[in-house]
Amino acid sequence: MRIWPRTLTGQLILVLLLALAISQIVTLFIYRFERARALRVVIGEECLGRAVSAFRLAEGVPPNQRKSVLKTIETPLTRYWLTHDEISSEEWQREARDHLLKPTSAAGSNNPTASMFARETMLNQLSTASWRELPGGTWLLQKPLHILDLAAWNGFGFKMQLNDGEYLNMIYAKPEYLMQSALTPGYYTALVITVLIFAGAALLIARRIVRPLRHLTKSAERLGRGHEVEILREEGPEDIRATISAFNRMQVRLNRFLTDRTRMLAAISHDLRTPITSLRLRTEFIADEEMRQKFNATLDEMQGMAEASLSFAKSESTAETTRVVDLDALLESICDDITELGGKVDLTSPGRLPYKCRSDSLRRALRNIIENAVRYGECARVTLHRHSDRIDITVEDDGPGIPAADRERVFEPFVRLESSRNRDTGGVGLGLSIARSIIRNHGGEITLSQGNKGLRVLIQLPPVCPNLA
Repeated sequence: MRIWPRTLTGQLILVLLLALAISQIVTLFIYRFERARALRVVIGEECLGRAVSAFRLAEGVPPNQRKSVLKTIETPLTRYWLTHDEISSEEWQREARDHLLKPTSAAGSNNPTASMFARETMLNQLSTASWRELPGGTWLLQKPLHILDLAAWNGFGFKMQLNDGEYLNMIYAKPEYLMQSALTPGYYTALVITVLIFAGAALLIARRIVRPLRHLTKSAERLGRGHEVEILREEGPEDIRATISAFNRMQVRLNRFLTDRTRMLAAISHDLRTPITSLRLRTEFIADEEMRQKFNATLDEMQGMAEASLSFAKSESTAETTRVVDLDALLESICDDITELGGKVDLTSPGRLPYKCRSDSLRRALRNIIENAVRYGECARVTLHRHSDRIDITVEDDGPGIPAADRERVFEPFVRLESSRNRDTGGVGLGLSIARSIIRNHGGEITLSQGNKGLRVLIQLPPVCPNLA
């Protein structure tokens, strides 16, 4: 399966959606990091407030009641205890862990419940941080308070000295499973809306970019098939405008070149008539009859070549409009005409096949090929077959065929193989050249190969493309 789309529109949409996904991932990571940091600050301030309240409460009750009073304000996440001596940070953490692992009782109940940290391994990670002293006069507390940052426990430790010398200790911690926060439905709703907005914007942008490219593709395809193409309007981004401008200049230059070439060929073919006629008059003064006949035969061949070239130039200069024809009916009419003249032609076709082309030119090319098969190969077996990506027309005969070394050379103008240099067979060697020129102007190709008995001519035309009309 192809993940990367083939079309420019699909690629633009996919790139924007990928950019959106990456930005969402980065934003979510930053959000979670900043949220965790902000939440830790809030929790630290809240725990500090609890510690100060516990200190003031412990100062306000008799020493023998402090333990029971502190027990009543404990929560599943908070523990309080009293010590007489100051101990190291590591020993304090071990003592705090023991208090956190003790069962607690819910408010209004004397039944102890298991500690929330009973299955947590986080309490095994002891912090190497040192106590940080909060000076007196802060939080309405006149005595210094010591804070220990316990990031591995998701909490804080506090200790402060009471008036009678005892130390009040407080630990706040939170299990890992309580720290995990799932994304809310509102986040997913906002994400879906954002994706739809981005996809819609990408589609509009892609259409604006692709529209001139689509017009350029159609025009290039039509130009390659010999259609008349109007100058394209330069639109879209600057790069695409430059491409369209280059295509327009290329089209003008190509049309000018073809027009000049055709005009020159027609002029040469036309001007050759005068010297040929002059030479033909002079041959009448040749006394040797055999020599005069040879001169006339040569002049006849030259005149035939000039007239064929002039006819070819005229057909090239004529801008024939394209129209939809039935390719099966076109082939059938050609085969019927040749059959009426005594040729042996057999047509195999799947039936009606509409095709947009310059019908007169295509008829001329197909007729040349089929007539060659009948003339040099005794018969012509014509097959029309439509594929998903092309149309094949195959013409086979029972003749001697053409050697592989000469199969490309016979398409050159005025080239006839030695075995067929006979004026009785007709032609001056332009038939296949004209046929290939016409087929290529339709965007197709013609090739020669060895068939089952004789020569096989394969004509491949592009598929039916109504949108190129």
